[in-house]
Amino acid sequence: MELAEELRSKFVSKAVRNVQRGYTEDDKSRGLFRSEIRLDIQRSRLMTESFRQTDGQAMVLRRAKALAHVLDHMGIFIRDWERIVGYQTSEPEGIYHPIDMNWKSVKRLVNSEAGKTLLDEAGKKELEEICEYWKGKCMSDRQQEMFSGDLAKYWQYEGTFLWTHWSELGIPDYEGLLREGLDARIKRAEERLEEIDRTIPRDYIDQKEFLQAVIIVLKAVIRFSGRYAALATDMAASEKDAERKARLEEIARTCSWIPAHSPRTFIESVQFFYFIHLIRYLEYSTLGIGLRLDYILGPYYEKDIKAGHLKKDDALEILQLLWVKFLELGLVYSPLVTSVYGGVASLQAITIGGRDNEGRDVTNDLTYLALETARTMRTIEPSIALRIHNDTPDELLSAATDTIRTGIGYPSFFNDEALIPLLEKWGVPPEDARMYGVSGCVYMEIPGKNITRRVLGYFVLAKCLWWALHQGVNPKTGEQWGARTPEPAAFRSWQDVLEAYLTQVRFFTAKMAEVENTCRDLYAKYCPKPFYSAIVEGCIEQGKECKQWIYPSMVHDFAMVIAGTNVADSITAIRKVVFEDKRVTLPELIAIMDRNWEGRDDIRQACINAPKYGNDDDYADLIAREVHHRTEAVMETVKDRFGYGIRGDGSAVSATYGLAADTPATPDGRLDGGPFADSTLAPQPGADTKGPTAVLNSCAKIDTMQTYNHLLNQKFLPQYLEDDMKPVFLSYLKTWRDKKISHIQFNIVDRQTLIEAQQYPEKYRDLIVRVAGFSAYFADLSRGLQDHIIARTEQSLS
Repeated sequence: MELAEELRSKFVSKAVRNVQRGYTEDDKSRGLFRSEIRLDIQRSRLMTESFRQTDGQAMVLRRAKALAHVLDHMGIFIRDWERIVGYQTSEPEGIYHPIDMNWKSVKRLVNSEAGKTLLDEAGKKELEEICEYWKGKCMSDRQQEMFSGDLAKYWQYEGTFLWTHWSELGIPDYEGLLREGLDARIKRAEERLEEIDRTIPRDYIDQKEFLQAVIIVLKAVIRFSGRYAALATDMAASEKDAERKARLEEIARTCSWIPAHSPRTFIESVQFFYFIHLIRYLEYSTLGIGLRLDYILGPYYEKDIKAGHLKKDDALEILQLLWVKFLELGLVYSPLVTSVYGGVASLQAITIGGRDNEGRDVTNDLTYLALETARTMRTIEPSIALRIHNDTPDELLSAATDTIRTGIGYPSFFNDEALIPLLEKWGVPPEDARMYGVSGCVYMEIPGKNITRRVLGYFVLAKCLWWALHQGVNPKTGEQWGARTPEPAAFRSWQDVLEAYLTQVRFFTAKMAEVENTCRDLYAKYCPKPFYSAIVEGCIEQGKECKQWIYPSMVHDFAMVIAGTNVADSITAIRKVVFEDKRVTLPELIAIMDRNWEGRDDIRQACINAPKYGNDDDYADLIAREVHHRTEAVMETVKDRFGYGIRGDGSAVSATYGLAADTPATPDGRLDGGPFADSTLAPQPGADTKGPTAVLNSCAKIDTMQTYNHLLNQKFLPQYLEDDMKPVFLSYLKTWRDKKISHIQFNIVDRQTLIEAQQYPEKYRDLIVRVAGFSAYFADLSRGLQDHIIARTEQSLS
């Protein structure tokens, strides 16, 4: 514990603060980051130097040489306590922005109130010079130059969906990489080059350039590790402190061996993994982790323990030091994107538990040690995704409960009994489906497979309902923005409302897909990723960069859906208030909502008091089921660039608050701009009045197999996870598992503590809460987002 406390004191959170709700400012004067954080332009500088030198060459070679230039010339350092090394910036408090993605955003930011502390005047001057080079060359400029017509009309945010140049995600083939080392991958690329020299395939040039690029980046990664080995050797030679000298010599041994070769020890396996993880972040903007830590690194731990080369306390220290390395990663987000990433640093999660490819439980000693690391470190990242199934040991559920009880918001629970069949439905073979990992939030990946994910966007379903109630016409401008659906006065039942809503869902899903499919063609042409391609299966063997083909499944293309609960409760309210009780006609209700309920609070209260999802009441729950099932079915009729259906995903992060600002009042009684339900399966805050089991019963009526990977937030007081109540909580978790609900996670904090933290933030600087699929420091959240978390129902058990 002493080491953990010491380590926590050595880092400053790089989490971003939510300073906007859509285009509306939200406590923006706080600044985007804590005052100690600085924008590091080292990567931008070195990328620009390399691109100036390689003009006219194939893009895949240019990007390979640029990454190699970064790795060969970026500043490196080793801090006194470190045993795991590697930084993405030139100083510990640095964060970087991918200048090759968008230069305008970062230039605006550093000259704004929200980003005024990120760069000094000299830094701003250098950034200005770098930006001049990237005009017309970054991905945002290329996209805006090419987009016209409907593409130009719909890509900009107006409240229905948020599309932008998101990070690209995926999980490398860590199992294969650690088994063979990078030298073996280089050899495979060289052998493939020899093969195409003999066979001369039709795409010979493309393959040759790609394979050459792979060799360039993999050799650069090995040199990068060698630079740390040389630095550690030099530092050890002059070090007087024996303990510090031994650590430096250990670093030198480790970095001179890996990643060229397969790791021989636990610490070598951890360092190997971290170099790959770090360089993914340096190649291009990315998020998450996804490593199945116990499954991949557990054998190295067990081997060292058995041989007597490692003790548990030493392994715990190594993991604690790894946790610090995760915290050192950070990215610059635009103020608009903070609407969905409020409180996020890099949205990193590791996966533990679950099954192997043959269906066997993978729990081992490292599973428990990861939980112990989380309990001692108490940090917002990495989050832990714990896979649960029918054979998960009770001991693991108990240890996980003890970890949740600390209030850090994780592990979150993922139900193999629901999610493995869902992955199989999406076209994933059973042996691969059993190996899934969670990289962040509830993002599901198949480790090592060529799944280069970019989301289509954040999809506001409640805005689709609003468009349906206005025939797709913006009442302020008269512009036809959505689909032309029937006049609401003609609706004779709640089912008519549902059909109009689904028409809007189909229309806007198609618009998202058109924008993203076109943009992905641009990314394939102008933003190849030779390093990532080299560390997943199949690219070297096919001689193709990762964007040129895909692992065949529906895993990779989705939209983050939000406000499904609000749609369901709204249609339930229309059924009750309009069609059954006949308090008002539907056109009258729409007119009242368009005035934000002004003068008709009686009708608003009638809508609020209509049955609500989350209370095990079929009146509301069966409408919710219909909304969820049919929304997903409609979305899947729209195809991605490889012909697979677009699906939903529950990874809404803080968008349920941030993007709600741009949806006017809705029939569930929600006010104009009011927050949505906080996750895809969650009831609206305060609407679930029948207890936590009733919530599970409502959730179970929404079939995972007919929808997607959901997120469910629940909030308990700490006493319900300890002493005599702990067995009751464990029984509750098993009920969740048996009902095949895909996900659940917990805030374990009382309302009064949160209210005091709002009043005295300086006393609660390190208070952690679970926002959505991530944990955040409460003090980093805007007042509105804090209120949204406070409003969640506090559940109890008996």
